[in-house]
Amino acid sequence: MIERNGKTRLAAALLSTVAMVLSCPEYDIWWLGLVQWIPWFWAIEGATPRRAFLFAWITGFATVSWGFSWMSVLLTKFAGLPLPAALPVAGLFAAWHGCLWGLAAWLTALIRRRTGWSLLWVAPMCWVAVEAVLPCLFPIYMALSWCWQPLWIQVAELGGVTMVSGLMVAINAALYQVLNTWLSERRLDRRAAVLSAVLLVGTPAYGAVRIAAVQKQMDAAPKLKFAVVQGNMSILEMRRRNRRLGILTKQQQETARLQAQGAQIALWGETAYPNSRAFRRDAKSDLPDNAAWKVQRFFDIPVLFGAVTRPRKGEGKYPFNTAILLDGNGQVAGMYDKVYRLAFGEYAPLVDPKWYLEKFPNAAHIAQGSGASVLELEGKWRLGPFICYEDILPRFVREAAQQRVHVFVNLTNDAWFGLTDEPTQHLGLAVFRTVEHRKGLVRSVNTGVSAYVDPTGRLVHRTQATDPDAQGPQAVDGFLAEVPMMDPDGFTLYGTTGEGFNGLMVFGVLLAGLWRRRERDDEVTSPPLDADETSSPQP
Repeated sequence: MIERNGKTRLAAALLSTVAMVLSCPEYDIWWLGLVQWIPWFWAIEGATPRRAFLFAWITGFATVSWGFSWMSVLLTKFAGLPLPAALPVAGLFAAWHGCLWGLAAWLTALIRRRTGWSLLWVAPMCWVAVEAVLPCLFPIYMALSWCWQPLWIQVAELGGVTMVSGLMVAINAALYQVLNTWLSERRLDRRAAVLSAVLLVGTPAYGAVRIAAVQKQMDAAPKLKFAVVQGNMSILEMRRRNRRLGILTKQQQETARLQAQGAQIALWGETAYPNSRAFRRDAKSDLPDNAAWKVQRFFDIPVLFGAVTRPRKGEGKYPFNTAILLDGNGQVAGMYDKVYRLAFGEYAPLVDPKWYLEKFPNAAHIAQGSGASVLELEGKWRLGPFICYEDILPRFVREAAQQRVHVFVNLTNDAWFGLTDEPTQHLGLAVFRTVEHRKGLVRSVNTGVSAYVDPTGRLVHRTQATDPDAQGPQAVDGFLAEVPMMDPDGFTLYGTTGEGFNGLMVFGVLLAGLWRRRERDDEVTSPPLDADETSSPQP
């Protein structure tokens, strides 16, 4: 056996980092999700809670720094920071989000020392509890490792995305227990072996059964054909007045092309309509035929598009980030205003917005929408709209699903991230909403990745991400998706119970905090502390 000391624990923690990053988009070595926590468990096993936090936090810090390296790109491109200033900010981001790993390990070590409970269920319980409650600027769910593997994520309909993460940790804990017991004691831990076999076979088996059942529902459901239009417009183009009309024309022509193929409704991206002065929030219809900025030109199917809308009297001085639905006659059938604004990008917390916008001219300060909503099309179809990263917020999407929707639609602008992993990671995190509620998700993203994900979590259509500012002008992209309009009154267990599973895991952690072992205080069932545990806490 390799001696557990500061150096070997550190090496194990970093080995988990490599596996965790490589399992996620764009590397997509998904099977690493079955083993990526094993070195992490080795690093924290037998350590004091404080040292367990340290080594686990290193895993998280390194994972976020590498996996979310796009944060530096965002800070330089969006905030205009020089790289030497952007790197420390990105480091703070990674340091905070690394606490997900650190706190989960700290709780695991603390509970096991206090109670003697098995790693097999303490570890997944603690991970889920922390993943569910730790506030994050960008949500992080390690279930992302399996986002393209529908067979392995169907349990999200039972307890949400955190149940997938918890299942992944449970598989790793069982395999670690089998491996560690065999190497240290030369015996088979039957309980851990049985659990690992049950999870490794039962999870995809459950997935296959549920996919087949949902597929039957999809086949029987009425269909609506979406024209998904990806304008591939540059951020710089959107700032040039003489280029904006051309941006609009490209999207109109692509919509007309897809209408000729049978599209019944078009979807454009977030703020894809390039005139922030054209629509007030009390608008009743499209612009007249003789107006250059008329939306429905060359086509006459309904269209849902993103635009900046000016406030009505009494709504304040800041505009809204809005999704506008025009019906086939050019009448405004509904509007939805973005609710969850990105801190420092779309609003300035704790400081005067005017001062902030002067310091960071690329930023914006938009008004907040009133809440989750539904857009009704032709008195028949109920669309659940989300703007930007709202489609990766499980609780918010559930609020919309509770209002009875046939399908989810998302309008996004990921242009600030360029050709980094962020656009694909964003899509991967959004996949879980389809399984959680058994509704399709149609996404139009200005520079990609646009996609259609069906109610089983399968990625049916996707485009490529582009960066027109770096690559030069890009042709407009798009696809036609035939989407099943699922029963709006059909609710999954997660859709009904919401945070019930997370609540049980948090309750378990609190219960463990009150637990007192019957043994003497100095007795522990976890492995004894190694020699380095009594030395300096530095690795």
